[in-house]
Amino acid sequence: MKNSILISLLFLMLIFHSCKKDESNVITGFSPDKIEFVEGASINNQVITVTLIGSLSSTVKVPYRIKEGTAKSGKDITISEGELEFSKDKLSTDLTVEIIGDTHLELRESFDVVFSFSGTELVTSLEILDDDLVEDILIADDGFYTPDTYPSMLTAFKDEFDGPELNTPNWTYELGNGCGSGICGWGNNESQSYTSATENIKIVNGKLVITATENNNSYKSARIKTQDKVELKFGRIDIRAKLPKGQGIWPALWMLGENIDVAGSGWPVCGEIDIMEMVGHKPSDLVGTVHYNDDGYKYSSSSTTLSQGDFSDKFHVFSLVWDKNKITWYLDNKSYKEFKNTNIANYPFNKAFFFIMNVAVGGNWPGSPNETTIFPQEMVVDYIRVFQ
Repeated sequence: MKNSILISLLFLMLIFHSCKKDESNVITGFSPDKIEFVEGASINNQVITVTLIGSLSSTVKVPYRIKEGTAKSGKDITISEGELEFSKDKLSTDLTVEIIGDTHLELRESFDVVFSFSGTELVTSLEILDDDLVEDILIADDGFYTPDTYPSMLTAFKDEFDGPELNTPNWTYELGNGCGSGICGWGNNESQSYTSATENIKIVNGKLVITATENNNSYKSARIKTQDKVELKFGRIDIRAKLPKGQGIWPALWMLGENIDVAGSGWPVCGEIDIMEMVGHKPSDLVGTVHYNDDGYKYSSSSTTLSQGDFSDKFHVFSLVWDKNKITWYLDNKSYKEFKNTNIANYPFNKAFFFIMNVAVGGNWPGSPNETTIFPQEMVVDYIRVFQ
């Protein structure tokens, strides 16, 4: 009897000691030493050093599993699972992820590492950065172009402008001089009135042509948008176009947040992404910009310059690679601007946007046309393609 009581007491003490030991292991999370990887051209192992956040008094084994996201199993990553061992004197250990690289252009892709402990799961998202480019040999007599397909992406939207007239299921004409609440000029003191007349907008030989015209110092042009028809979030956007030039000429290929007409979400709260802007008195300079509201109006802008000639000479491709929390601008597949969500409380660029194409005349930025400006001036758009 005494022996059985002694054994029972020892068993209870063991359980108590074990419980005390478990309770003294405090785990609040896991921190990888990197969250981005360069894809590479073949299968490669990426080693992540994972640090346990918390404190341990004993050794613990934490199960983990690799979970696919936009990075797919067998195509972009190899799905795996296992255990990571941590101890009081070793709060960091290595985890190996197998990345399946390739040599064709993709968007950045993400996957998750799921850590399990005490009935709880903690998820860390990691990203694979594509390091492939469209070959620069994609140059025709009339300028640069890009592929109509990418092996790892699907076409989300495109308009090749190959019909007899504008594809109105995709596009809406914006008309007039932009007057609203007694303010005219589309918010920029622009001088033109937009029309749908064929002298200002038409399809010619598989290309959209927007023409700015002048008659006795009265200016007309065209502006189209995909609002309420085509509104997309994220992807690679390629627009091939040849641009007008001259003092006071202002072509743009750009986007606005789909919630612009919602009360409290007007510009700049809705966000604006300028894929391409150019002022005609600087016909070799390209500008990419975002406008937004973050405790007041903010913008971020960068430019690039052609090494020779200007944008009216030949076609160029203006591209945007638009990911969650990051936007990158390209000219002829060479990046020249990057914008990230870095401590922006009201970041508006993780939702759907619609497209706008127009040629303005005059306005705050380029100023008015003068005696050097030659009319008519044309922006010719060969295609717009969006891949996701």
